[in-house]
Amino acid sequence: MAKVGFLGYGRMAKAISQGLIASELIALSEQAYSDPIKALDNPYLTRAVDNSQLVSISETVVVAVKPHQVLDVLNEVKEEAKNRLIVSIAAGVKLKSLTQCLHPSTKIVRVLPNLPALCQCGLTIICSSSDVESSDLKKVETIFKAVGEVEYLDESYFDQATALSGSGPAYFFLIFEAMIRGAVRLGLSWETARRMVLSTALGSVKTALNNSNLSLSQLRDQVTSPGGTTAEALHQLEKGALTALISEALSAASLKSQQLG
Repeated sequence: MAKVGFLGYGRMAKAISQGLIASELIALSEQAYSDPIKALDNPYLTRAVDNSQLVSISETVVVAVKPHQVLDVLNEVKEEAKNRLIVSIAAGVKLKSLTQCLHPSTKIVRVLPNLPALCQCGLTIICSSSDVESSDLKKVETIFKAVGEVEYLDESYFDQATALSGSGPAYFFLIFEAMIRGAVRLGLSWETARRMVLSTALGSVKTALNNSNLSLSQLRDQVTSPGGTTAEALHQLEKGALTALISEALSAASLKSQQLG
């Protein structure tokens, strides 16, 4: 038996697999996958089997195929999935849909990981069907803690979570890129600007995490001297309605997630 098997082996499944190995939680020999084409050049997984066999030999199955393939693949392995713990990372595929195509004895958990899982700094949102036991949820939590933090959330909030943590990295990358371009316009080289922006962003996040007793407004005030450069920059950002624009972007992403679901 494999402790965890991956139905599909794309970028996110690979990140989870490598995180489990790096953290020494689940060894290579205790993993399996059913996507040999994508995994041919991967040094971590060596046990490639078909979908049905994968589910049969795995205690926990991570469903990592494309969202539009999920229901067909689960229908294919319905018999083998009896009494198994099935964990879907497919965006937009709700628990109700997963439940309808699997045997009632199958334990189903839905998770929403995000891109920083690739460097073990991700955030994974977790919800489950009502019959999933706490011991099974603990297994899922352990797996995804290998690639970052976990947060339990009712599925009714998954569209909002998709807009925030799922899509969130892209917002930050856009802001980072804008800051780098602005710095280049001021005369800095691309390489120097990139290092400065990313280092400042990382330091800012760590400062916020290490000073949870202070609000973000209070931290911002520590950087903002009256009549100074930061005050002037913040004034320009508010003139451009940055705060309102970000709020509208989150609403649009959440609505799109609902429509896709």
